[in-house]
Amino acid sequence: MPIEFMKVRVGRKTIYGIIHWPKQVPAALVIGSHGLYSSKESGKFVLLGEKFSEEGIAFLRYDHQGCGESEGELVGDPLLRLKDLESIFEFAIAHPLVKKESIGLFGSSLGGFISVLKGAKDPRVKALVLLATPLSLKGLKGVRKVDLKEKIGKLKNTLIIHGTQDEVVPFHEAQRLFELAQEPKKFVPLPGADHRISDPEDRLKVVKLSLEWFKNFL
Repeated sequence: MPIEFMKVRVGRKTIYGIIHWPKQVPAALVIGSHGLYSSKESGKFVLLGEKFSEEGIAFLRYDHQGCGESEGELVGDPLLRLKDLESIFEFAIAHPLVKKESIGLFGSSLGGFISVLKGAKDPRVKALVLLATPLSLKGLKGVRKVDLKEKIGKLKNTLIIHGTQDEVVPFHEAQRLFELAQEPKKFVPLPGADHRISDPEDRLKVVKLSLEWFKNFL
């Protein structure tokens, strides 16, 4: 499938991304936000881009500031990272090959956290998939405390996937996220899976589940 290299400005910094396009356009699009120390070149995100585009959905993966190719310093503050996602979202919704009424968010770990923040305040977000996503950021030093309890209650069309052996984000946080989200919603535990979803079979499950979810709501 064809890919497009893109970039946007966030303040004085430039962040970079890649869009995997399906054969038929305009198309629905999913924006993938990575975790704290990851990048758009994460194996999960490359796989998502390849598989989604094969199934008719465009996938945009990007580097947050200070990660991968993007300029700036690496920060864990969710409100600063949210600015990256918001700039990417505005780029996507203005793109002539994107169906503006069919944009979803996929977030892994901290990327899931900021996807909740975006989805809670922007009705243009039609569906979300949250992978290994924390309910709080208590373990991160020097970041503003943001409460997701109120935010997640504003979300619908949300799929939550979490490994039962996640060593970074406790499994019970995913259960609580699910309890607080509005219907339609779904929670899928991955037995034995770690935070990075290291097992190739588990990664394929994540892709399959995510594709099915977005096909239903985009």
